[in-house]
Amino acid sequence: MKKQRTLLAALAVGIALMFSGCTMAVTGSAKVQQDSFGEQKKFAVVTIASGKNFGGEQGLFQMFKKNEDIEGIDTQPVIDELVPVIRKKFAKTGYFASVPMKNIVKSKAYLDLQEDEKIQRLAFLKNEINVAKGYKYFSDPQKLARLAQELKVDGVICVVMNFTVESMKSNVYLAMVSIGKKEYAASVAISVIAYDRDGNVLWKDSTMKQAEPGDKKAIVVMDLTDFSATNFEKMHPSAVLIGGHAVDVIVQRFKDTIEGKGTSIFQRVRDKGTKQATGSQT
Repeated sequence: MKKQRTLLAALAVGIALMFSGCTMAVTGSAKVQQDSFGEQKKFAVVTIASGKNFGGEQGLFQMFKKNEDIEGIDTQPVIDELVPVIRKKFAKTGYFASVPMKNIVKSKAYLDLQEDEKIQRLAFLKNEINVAKGYKYFSDPQKLARLAQELKVDGVICVVMNFTVESMKSNVYLAMVSIGKKEYAASVAISVIAYDRDGNVLWKDSTMKQAEPGDKKAIVVMDLTDFSATNFEKMHPSAVLIGGHAVDVIVQRFKDTIEGKGTSIFQRVRDKGTKQATGSQT
């Protein structure tokens, strides 16, 4: 079951394919209804959430534990810290006015509307959700349309992230013991979807980004065996950092589409921009 939950971290946000060992992901191009956006348009970010736990490699003994007993695997602190980052970057797109958070989450319409089950679904798989502090989780297009109407905005936006800890080894094997260096890097998959007052999709996109291995915000350890635990807590700063960069990519793809430039179905998971982002706060 734990292996299944690990797979969900990438699958649940609609990443079509990830090439093992490569730096490219196939996510599809950004889809934006261009005439629905503009300087006079108002949008409200009504959901910011993440998969409940970090995906990725766990130490042997961690795999026999319940996730709630693994220190640092819960993503709640990470998604909470990313709220102001997400809101700030969305507010600067230049193609819509972003309604202040307090005007949304403290409104009667928002408080009265029952949130949806905190589950991401993909076919027969499901993934539990952490909702950022102050927000509710909405995924039903009709509820989101109702929110847009009652908040008197042109549309509402939902942001969902999934975090993973990737590990890369440089080692040799002596008998049953592996000796060498293991590098860890945080990666994030982000999905954004916006609906209008009728429940129609106005904006839909996703991307995946990975912090550079060896980043000072990541952890590099000498691993004498594969029994050692993954230190998820030490990856939180790197996850926040790369999460912010993923939002930058989503916003730029949105702007490019609005301006008629279009976007590729292929995206780099690691690139120079990612390296700059992960190296900017050492």
